[in-house]
Amino acid sequence: MEEVTVYSSASCPWCSKTKSYLKDKGIVFSEKNVSEDSAAAQEMIELTGQRSVPVIKKGGQYVVGFDPERLENMLQ
Repeated sequence: MEEVTVYSSASCPWCSKTKSYLKDKGIVFSEKNVSEDSAAAQEMIELTGQRSVPVIKKGGQYVVGFDPERLENMLQ
């Protein structure tokens, strides 16, 4: 399975919901805190063209925001 990455910030409630959702589904993921890591923030902006979090990336696909239906489709 391709690696799943979550771009998030500590103060983002939707980021917490996203990480809980992934954990509940048994999805292993790495986290990049864009509020503390400027390189990760730039990487996320280059990927999505946006500055909002959460962004969930798997391979060449990504989902912006907490969207369980889109996440489910991407993670299959």
